[in-house]
Amino acid sequence: IVGPAAVIAAGTMGAGAVASLILAGAWFRYDLLWVVLVILPLFVVSVDTSSRIGTLTPEEGMFALIRRQINPGVAWLLLLINVPVHVLIMMGQVSVMTSALLSTFGFYPPQPDSVANYTDNYGIAEVVLGILCAAAILWLVLSHGYKRMQRAMTGLMILMFVCFLVVAFRGFIELPDILTGFIPSIPPDLERPDGPPRIATSSIIAMAGAALAPAALLGMPYLSEDAKQTASDLKENFRRSIVNLGVIFGAYAIFVVIAGGFALYPLANNAEIETVHEAGRVLHSAFPEPFTATGSIIFSLGVFTAAITTLIVAAQVTAYFCLDMVNKSWHFTADNRLFHLVLITLIMGAAILAPFWTFPAMLKVVLLMGINVLVIPMVYVVLIYLVNVRSVVGEYTAEWWRNGLLLLGLALSIALAIHKVPHYIETLTG
Repeated sequence: IVGPAAVIAAGTMGAGAVASLILAGAWFRYDLLWVVLVILPLFVVSVDTSSRIGTLTPEEGMFALIRRQINPGVAWLLLLINVPVHVLIMMGQVSVMTSALLSTFGFYPPQPDSVANYTDNYGIAEVVLGILCAAAILWLVLSHGYKRMQRAMTGLMILMFVCFLVVAFRGFIELPDILTGFIPSIPPDLERPDGPPRIATSSIIAMAGAALAPAALLGMPYLSEDAKQTASDLKENFRRSIVNLGVIFGAYAIFVVIAGGFALYPLANNAEIETVHEAGRVLHSAFPEPFTATGSIIFSLGVFTAAITTLIVAAQVTAYFCLDMVNKSWHFTADNRLFHLVLITLIMGAAILAPFWTFPAMLKVVLLMGINVLVIPMVYVVLIYLVNVRSVVGEYTAEWWRNGLLLLGLALSIALAIHKVPHYIETLTG
């Protein structure tokens, strides 16, 4: 399972995906498990197609291909939206990482009614832990080169998988209800006494969006090229994509939904849970007495690991994009000091800035609107075009079924955009 697909799987199994999946279970129990099975073929084929493009163009990065084969303006638009979003993601992962680590020792983010002393001490601990974790991550990524990084990311992926399996394990006593959740249906919206209802279609879109990440689709070609793969590896790569992105990621997603459905859905205030921190804090019934605290600890460990993998992938692909766009060597090699410097700046910068600075709310909305409305559909169009051009992939152009699934992914990304646009416009004008 070691390879580029494992790296992307580990990065996709991040805190954002955990939040979407655990909340789907908390709000709608097992009724949305079927969504996982629907998105897996799209996820596998989309990432494998991206890998194919990278494997067959070993000396040309994805952004260089877009500039040459499509238009430089498209490449610049993708870069100018993706880089700030990735910086935002990296800062968010640092915050999730430190809060998950602190929560394993019983220290949770300060609330509005927390005393000043607790808030100050928590802030200091967050800063110190963030910098120490960033330093440890940089050592993990840079100390032994690309191959070591692939093995490390695979190990972290397995650790996440085991953590969420353990947390979800007790939920399997409700197996008949779990199996029913794989039958497609849209549950009624969950009403809230003091706020708008939790809308089932919004959760479906969030679950699908967790897998259709532009970072994975644009970054996979670079990972494949750095892994020194050739056309003879295409079948093996597809098999690894099925194992890592289909089987492992799919089972992981199912486990997280089951954990939320079993441990959080029965709570009287399940509709009020809206963050991964709140979910972890009340995840007591995942383990029987007298081990109720164990569920929260293992869940926090899984979230901590998820934040690490997403931080690494976001920083790595951002370094690839930026260097490729300015025609510098972007390969992850021991002698590419510029790549190392960019990676260090991104990860350490995110660790230092995360506790002190946040993106303006309006800028967040604009960037997320750009990703959901423009970038994801545009990336699918780019993939479909490049994988069908012989000057790029030679004789390995896309099969009819691959094109069909890519077109389905494009349609889903457009549906995501249509669903999100009214909310973004309301936020911008409100």
